[in-house]
Amino acid sequence: MSYVALAKAVRKGMSVRCKYPKHGRLNILKWHTGVIHRTGTGPNGKYAVVQSEDGQFRTLRCDKMIEAVLS
Repeated sequence: MSYVALAKAVRKGMSVRCKYPKHGRLNILKWHTGVIHRTGTGPNGKYAVVQSEDGQFRTLRCDKMIEAVLS
C-alpha cells in the first residue's frame, strides 16, 4: 500500500500489521501488529499510535511502514 493510500486509510480502532525499521532508522525490518489507538499529523507527516497485544504502544510513521495491511 502506498503512502498516500495508507495515510488516507488509517483510522482509530483498525488493526494494522506492517514491517517497520528497527528503532525507526536501521536497515533491519521488524513486524509490528496491533490496534491503532490514535492517529495524527506531525511535522514529518502522518503517524499512527499502535497498541500491540502485550499492551505496548508504538508510534509508527506511515511513510516508513512497509507491506502494511489494514483491517
